[in-house]
Amino acid sequence: MRRYALIMAGGKGERLWPLSKPERPKQLIPLSDGKTLLDLALDRVGEVADKVILTNSTIASRLSSLPVRTLVEPIPKNTAPALIYATALLQEEAGEPVLVAALPSDHHITPMDTFRATLLRAYESAEKYGKIVTFGIKPTHPHTGYGYIERGDEVESGLYTVVKFHEKPNYEAAKEYVESGRFYWNSGMFVWRSDVLLREAKAHAPYIYDLLYEDGHVRPAEDFFPAVKAESIDYAVMEKTREILVIEADFNWIDVGSYSSLYVILPKDGSGNAYRDAPPGVVDSSGNLVISGDKRVVLVGVEGIGVVVEGDTVLVVNLKEDQKVREAARKFGKG
Repeated sequence: MRRYALIMAGGKGERLWPLSKPERPKQLIPLSDGKTLLDLALDRVGEVADKVILTNSTIASRLSSLPVRTLVEPIPKNTAPALIYATALLQEEAGEPVLVAALPSDHHITPMDTFRATLLRAYESAEKYGKIVTFGIKPTHPHTGYGYIERGDEVESGLYTVVKFHEKPNYEAAKEYVESGRFYWNSGMFVWRSDVLLREAKAHAPYIYDLLYEDGHVRPAEDFFPAVKAESIDYAVMEKTREILVIEADFNWIDVGSYSSLYVILPKDGSGNAYRDAPPGVVDSSGNLVISGDKRVVLVGVEGIGVVVEGDTVLVVNLKEDQKVREAARKFGKG
């Protein structure tokens, strides 16, 4: 079966303001090596599958120079309409079922070879069993910012049935999940046979599926997206279907959705201060994050803060409180 990888690149990225803006979401922010998260996502897939970028009209023009096909949502309606529509379109173009991976582009994953091997096995499992396959990340600590997947019986080594998807828990519940050994972080990555996803969408999200076709063909995107309800693929299909397996991922995975996650992946000086553009000047300071642009930043007697210089805005944030950056973006981002 022909394999496709839908690389999802959209969203507002408010928790990485002021680096991230609607016209430049976090997937397009250059990292320490000059590559963006989108560049890294495309590199990760390699030759395992044909790559297709799934994006919105706000940033589509910025992707025109990439040698990769782009499918554009004229109106963003969350992940379910976009992924179901793209799957139906790819199947119609092929004239037969195809294998499709849904891969967010705002993840940081290493090593690349391990990811590719896991992705290839997920394709093979989706074809072999006729099931949707999701990637489960072994939790390293009780994280309350991620959803969890509860695994069931082992189908084969490292591949399990799914008992239930769990919403982001409180700390005590997250601790119980981790200690049980039966729960994974929900990575938001999936692989499916196109006919299987469309069958499950028809069963569990008919309000999306029923809008897909007109006169036996997939409707133009300009007709479909304005009419469809905005909804996540997890809520529309994954939390309802029984036709799903979870594959245990052995790679290192970070959802880059905050400055504390950027701290983890960026290079660090001898005092554990992470930086992107240049190492900061330091006096008795450690565990900080500095994205300085062309400005010189000097840290004196501070720990665990982020300093982000972007244009005429300087953000200073306690990294333990970085979820509140979204509030700052909404309050000050248009100023």
